[in-house]
Amino acid sequence: MSEKRLRLALIGAGSFVRKAHAPALAAMQDRVQVVAVCSRSHKSAATVAEMLPEPVEIYDHIPSLLAVETLDAVDVVLPIPMLPDVVQMALEAGKHVVSEKPIAPTSGRARELIALHQQRPNQVWMVAENYRYEQAYRAAAQAIADGAIGKPLVFDWSLQLPVDPDSPYYRTEWRRTNQYPGGFVLDGGVHHVAGLRTVLGEIVEVGGIHAAHREDLPPMDTLAAWIRCASGAVGTYTVTYAAGSPLSDNALHVVGDQGSLRVNGGRLVVHNNEGTQEQTFGRPFSVELELAAFVDAVQEGRPHRNTPEEAFRDLLVVEALLGDGVTG
Repeated sequence: MSEKRLRLALIGAGSFVRKAHAPALAAMQDRVQVVAVCSRSHKSAATVAEMLPEPVEIYDHIPSLLAVETLDAVDVVLPIPMLPDVVQMALEAGKHVVSEKPIAPTSGRARELIALHQQRPNQVWMVAENYRYEQAYRAAAQAIADGAIGKPLVFDWSLQLPVDPDSPYYRTEWRRTNQYPGGFVLDGGVHHVAGLRTVLGEIVEVGGIHAAHREDLPPMDTLAAWIRCASGAVGTYTVTYAAGSPLSDNALHVVGDQGSLRVNGGRLVVHNNEGTQEQTFGRPFSVELELAAFVDAVQEGRPHRNTPEEAFRDLLVVEALLGDGVTG
C-alpha cells in the first residue's frame, strides 16, 4: 500500500455519502485513506465509518476537523444551504476540496468562492458534477464530434422524476423547506445542464416557465424550457418532480442532418445511414470516476472536468431558466 496516500475526511454522512461517496473512496484504499467522518449526527457518522476499510475518527465540529494539520483534503457532501460556508472554511484552512454540486445556491455566492479559490492556485477544488463523468454522455459527445449524426439540429429531453414520500430525497427535509432558489429544479437542473453541455456544447440562450403542482415541493417542482446552443442546435428541456410516467425513458434525443441518437445514464443508441449502433455502460460509475480524477488532480496535478468555473456555468444556465434567459 502506498505511503503517499491522500489523507481525506468526509464532511457529511447522509444518504448520498452512503450510496456513492463512501463506497467509491473505499474502493480507492490504495490511494486514499479516509481518516475522519464529520457529521452533526454521531449515529450517521458511525454508519458511514462502518462502511470504510480502516478505522476513522468521528467529528461533530467542522473547525476542529479542519484544524488537523495532517489532513490533506475534504469531501463535502452537505445540504445546499450549508455548502458554500463549509467550502470557504476548508479552502481557508488550506485543504484540497471536492464538494457536491451545485457550486452554491446563487451565482453571487459562487463568484465569491471562485475568487477565494483563485487566490490559492496550489489547492485543488473540484465541484462534484458526476454527469460530466457519465460514460454514456461522454460517448454521445464523441459520436457527435465524430460526425455520426452530422450537424445537430434539434434535441429534446423530457424527464419525469417523481419525488414521492418514500424517496430518500424526499426524506431529506432541507430539500423541501424552500431554503434556496429553485428547490428540486435547481438541485437536479445543474445535473441536466451539465449533461446537455457535455453532449451539445455551450448554451447561449434559454427561456422557461415553471410551476408548483405540489405544496410539499416548494418553491417549484416543474420546468418547461427552450434552449439554443452555440452550435446552432435548438431544443427543449422539460422536467417534473411532481409525478412520473411508465411511458417515459427519460432519455436525451438529438437529431442531426445525417442521423440521430438517444442517450440516458447507461445506454447510447446512434442511428444513421450505416444502421443502428448501441452501447451500454456499467462500472466504473461516474462518482467513482470523478473522485479518482480528484485524487489525480491532487497527487499528480492532472486537469479535471469539474472545475468551479464549469460548475458556475451550469448554475448560470439554471438561474437563467428560472429568470430572464441570460446565461453569461
